[in-house]
Amino acid sequence: MLLQIRAKPGTLLRFGNFKECYDISEGFRVDSIAIGIARQLMDTILKLDEWPNPAVLIGTGGELIQWNPSGRLCLESYLQHYPFWLEERRGESAFKQVISDNLLLKATFLTEQQAYFLEWCPVSETDIQLALIQAVSRAVNASLIFEEIFDALAEVLQHYISFQSGRIVILDESQNKIRVVVVIHDNGDTEVRSDHHTFSGYDTVLADLLRSASPMCLGSPFSDSILTDSNSSEAIIVPLMSKGILIGAISLMGQAFSPLHQNLLEEASAQLAVAVENARLYWQTQNQASQAFLINQITKSIRQSLNIQQILETTVQELGKVLGLSRCMIHYWGSEAESFEHFEYVFPGILPIGSTHEFVRFERQLFLRREESAGKFNPFILNDCRTYTQDGGMFTQEGIKSLAVFPILFKEGAFVGTITLHQCDAYRSWLGEEIDLLKAIAEHVAVALHQANLFDEKEQQRQQLENTLNELKTAQMHLIQSEKMAVLGQFVAGIAHEVNTPLGTLRANDDTVKRCLEQLLVADDKSQKFQKSALDLLEINRLASDRIQEIVKNLRNFARLDESDLKLINLQEGLDSTLLLIESAWRGKIRIEKNYGEIPLIQCFPGLLNQVFMNILVNAGHSIEEKGIIRIDTHLIDHEQQVEIAITDSGKGIAPEHLPRIFDPGFTTKGVGVGTGLGLALCYKIMEKHHGRILVDSTVGVGTTMRVQLPVRQPI
Repeated sequence: MLLQIRAKPGTLLRFGNFKECYDISEGFRVDSIAIGIARQLMDTILKLDEWPNPAVLIGTGGELIQWNPSGRLCLESYLQHYPFWLEERRGESAFKQVISDNLLLKATFLTEQQAYFLEWCPVSETDIQLALIQAVSRAVNASLIFEEIFDALAEVLQHYISFQSGRIVILDESQNKIRVVVVIHDNGDTEVRSDHHTFSGYDTVLADLLRSASPMCLGSPFSDSILTDSNSSEAIIVPLMSKGILIGAISLMGQAFSPLHQNLLEEASAQLAVAVENARLYWQTQNQASQAFLINQITKSIRQSLNIQQILETTVQELGKVLGLSRCMIHYWGSEAESFEHFEYVFPGILPIGSTHEFVRFERQLFLRREESAGKFNPFILNDCRTYTQDGGMFTQEGIKSLAVFPILFKEGAFVGTITLHQCDAYRSWLGEEIDLLKAIAEHVAVALHQANLFDEKEQQRQQLENTLNELKTAQMHLIQSEKMAVLGQFVAGIAHEVNTPLGTLRANDDTVKRCLEQLLVADDKSQKFQKSALDLLEINRLASDRIQEIVKNLRNFARLDESDLKLINLQEGLDSTLLLIESAWRGKIRIEKNYGEIPLIQCFPGLLNQVFMNILVNAGHSIEEKGIIRIDTHLIDHEQQVEIAITDSGKGIAPEHLPRIFDPGFTTKGVGVGTGLGLALCYKIMEKHHGRILVDSTVGVGTTMRVQLPVRQPI
């Protein structure tokens, strides 16, 4: 329960939690019976008239129960100048003490009587100062957290000095900025404003303290300062000094401060300065550890990856989180002047940057157009963006209050990007260690990007070499194919020539002999019998000649030596011609099953496609070790826009680990000297030329199906 006892200048005594008002000069307007009962009760407990020190007894309802004459005078005199509060703490003894005119006011809650016993005890200044030093030391040295230090100090000051409000101001290391402002309210509560970044030189009282760090006692009206309050009539201000340097100030505001109060505040300020420096060193150590951790994280990401996007994304996220930024951005353009990559960290509740291109243009011009060549690439720092007017309103549009831009430079001096920090929720004074940290990180990032670029160059060279090797293999394959086709062409042409000449002679002679025999008039049966036998032999010769002529035709169809351009052909005829050339090697071992569907004429290079069928059929025959079946299916697919030729064998199949490589040049599962590894690779290239594809489905021990899919018409 909080009982608030206040007094206006004069004689009015008010109990803040109750409506009753008591005018001491005119007596008490309360229930006389209640007061009489209370006095009789207290007379049996405590005779205040015999108490050596000034004392009064106040009930929990705020009523004055009993007093001795000196106690009433002290209370009346005290309340004319200061309000004070009594807080109920059951089971505790003296829990509050206030110093006034060398009197120590002790407030004790009497549990049994439910009343407060106020006693003024004379003490010396030495005793008061010693008690204050001990209390402040215990309070402020119990923690390294600023908020806890300020709360503990306010509670101690409230016990020893009566005041209406107070301020604690902590400057940054440069003394140019106010880093922390603590407001001490009249009930002893504190409010820490750590986002305050006012320039200390603009504050008249702080400016005086910076010139001469001495205690001040000011009267109303006050100078314009964060350390004063216009609602108070008097203020005492004491500087906070550490190793001879002003690190801040503490002020108390109220009425009628005595020299003792100023001395007590000076003692408290000395203890507070030590505690603040200890806390600052602790947090600097923590901050340095965080910064070292940040650099280690970035370095680790650099070592683990040579990917530019991953390096920059990691850097921007870690920087934004550790430094508590509203936005952190990295813009990287490398050697490209017209394009850039954007990476951004945004604190929750802050909008992403909206004018990315304008910002990149601003950053480039910022560094490249600086007149001082020696400092062209120094970081660009703005603690207060209002002082900069060359942004074209972009800072206001993006809600930027403080800005820092760090260039990313390669060793040869190339300007390849920027690291940009935004503070949007408050003005920020960029500290020296933060600037040094960002410089180091920018250098690390530059090294990482340089290494990544070197890796990319090596990777491109490797890719070029690999492409060149593939081109050489392809050229070699085409050379072999050309040579094979040339030899085959010569072979077929030779056979055709050698066979056609005697064949023509035989067919001509057969016709002549047949006509001669038919003109002969044979009378006897024996001559007619010989004539019939001769005619039968001539018919057999004709059939044999037709067979030879068909073989020559198939040879010519297979090679297609006279068709190097796209032609419309019947694929099934090409399949039959190919089978005719190779089936003699399979006779008695492999059975051929044909399942030809209705397909249109196909636009293609006939000789090349026959080579594809030849390679697939030869491989199918080699996969069958004893006896087996090869089935050939043809049909239309893809809304009759493509045809598919499926060649299925009952061979040993292809192992799964070999399937991804069967079209690689030089890869073969056959023994040394048996296969060159170029057959299927050549087929793959031929299908690419025809805008088609080859699909493979194979099961070890069951067989393989090769599906050749071709467009009916080649794209223009």
